[in-house]
Amino acid sequence: MIRVKIKMKKLISMISIFIFTAFLPFNLNADYIDKLLTQADNIRSSDPSEFHNLLTKLAQKKTELTLEQKAYYQYLYAYKLSFIGDFKQAVDVYNAILANQQHSASIRFRTHLSLVNIFAIAKNWNEGLKHLLISQQLLPQINQTEFKHMSMLISAVFYNQIGQYTLGLNYAKKLQADVSKSREQCMGKYLEIEAKFRLNELTISDAIFDNAIALCKEMNESVVLAGVYTTKANIFINNTHYADAITLLSSQQSLVEATKYPPYIAYFYSLLAQAHFSLNQTQQAQNYALNAIKFTQSLGSSEPSVIANKVLYLIAEKNNDMSAALSYFKQYAEADKAYLNGIKAKHLAFQLAQHRASEQRSHIEWLSQQNNLLLLKQKFDKVEAENNQLFITLLIVCITLLSAFIYRSKTTQTKLRHLAQNDGLTGLFNRRHFTQEANRAINKCIKSQHPGSCILFDLDKFKSINDTYGHKTGDWVLKNVANTCKPIVRTVDILARIGGEEFCVFLPNCSKADALVIAEEYRHQLNQINTADTGFEFTISGSFGVSDFTTSGHSLEKLIADADSAMYDAKTSGRNRVCLFK
Repeated sequence: MIRVKIKMKKLISMISIFIFTAFLPFNLNADYIDKLLTQADNIRSSDPSEFHNLLTKLAQKKTELTLEQKAYYQYLYAYKLSFIGDFKQAVDVYNAILANQQHSASIRFRTHLSLVNIFAIAKNWNEGLKHLLISQQLLPQINQTEFKHMSMLISAVFYNQIGQYTLGLNYAKKLQADVSKSREQCMGKYLEIEAKFRLNELTISDAIFDNAIALCKEMNESVVLAGVYTTKANIFINNTHYADAITLLSSQQSLVEATKYPPYIAYFYSLLAQAHFSLNQTQQAQNYALNAIKFTQSLGSSEPSVIANKVLYLIAEKNNDMSAALSYFKQYAEADKAYLNGIKAKHLAFQLAQHRASEQRSHIEWLSQQNNLLLLKQKFDKVEAENNQLFITLLIVCITLLSAFIYRSKTTQTKLRHLAQNDGLTGLFNRRHFTQEANRAINKCIKSQHPGSCILFDLDKFKSINDTYGHKTGDWVLKNVANTCKPIVRTVDILARIGGEEFCVFLPNCSKADALVIAEEYRHQLNQINTADTGFEFTISGSFGVSDFTTSGHSLEKLIADADSAMYDAKTSGRNRVCLFK
């Protein structure tokens, strides 16, 4: 019996040792993976190269990760993808994390914040605001102070990106006031710099630059440092200190390129191109502009794209390479239009978000009121309840009728305004509205000391077209001329039909050289109109006159009169040509 007990004790001891040795490596390995994940997270922006190496190690242990560790790894991997500019794949990985509701609130919270940052860079402002709102809803479930600081950081980044710099500045200051870590202080300083720069609250000698540079150097935050240097160079350029801008940017070129971050690299090259061109160093300017364009291809519409294409266009024009100048001008005009449309989209998205938030508050208030009404209705008898129901129904009918009346009234006002301001045949501005808008644009040009030009053109032999092919064909010609011209005009240009077959365009911030190029494009496009739909074959052409502030002053009447004189010269010298008033 004693021997049996001894054997049983030995057996139990062996089983215990086996269980301990079997599970110990797993626990140690899990701790090791947690350590790798935390280490990678801590250096994700300060040391991109080592961050990449750690992710490679973790990828080799993918089969050993727990569910939460896999989510953590996916989060860091998506961060890496977004860091190198592969935003589409990064969004897919982030969405895969959110699709699994078993993941912790902290991982989902950080994922939403990362998506806010990506959608800000991708200029998808509606999606960015949506994820920002969701992250704010998750905030009460978050206990980690560092993640709350991350929320402040991402909010500041997003509001700066969306053009709400006052809000961005507030969040940047809140972050700096609440954190003790120098890394977050570094980022907060840069976001404050960015917001103040856009709000025109910074000067070249502002001490915040030296503070931010010292702080970010200490924390080895190369990406943030690149942003600080780029912003300071931008201020140099805005103050025409081009040589200082080149000196600063050139001294930090290796740092910026080492970040491998396309938005900053593109901005960096575009500013170098702008500064070199301003000093007549066209070859260097061209090289940097072409490099900038390479890095803007994955960014969509962006300020670096506008700057780089404008520099290339001006270089080609300076070299009398009109073909290249026209090509780059079109790219510049398209980039500028897309960039301005992006700014409008930001403001629209923000206004829409405010409207939705207001609607949500109103809806909550309405639900609260309905709940109170239900509690009160329990105290009344059936007759009183029916009376209340009748009153509510009557109120809804009144609101519906009032809404319908307001809608119809607004629609009528819109139609009347359109009829009063636009030409009924072509849809272009009429002469009266053109005069108002052009004078307003001229005043803005005067205040901002920008150039301005006027193009006046008249369709050649239009009376002959009417007499030969009929007025229906003449109307067709006018409509198609208008439709041909509309896509060519810039967003700020003002195009109108001011007479029978006479059209006028006022071009703010446009020199006479640029106006001549644009007028030539109008003339060329008119010649390309196919008249087969009319049942007749004939050529449409126009005679163009161009005037500008330098020769005609700032009076709209004088601009039009001088353009008319130049147009007359085009008529008398053979039609279908562009003449400049001299």
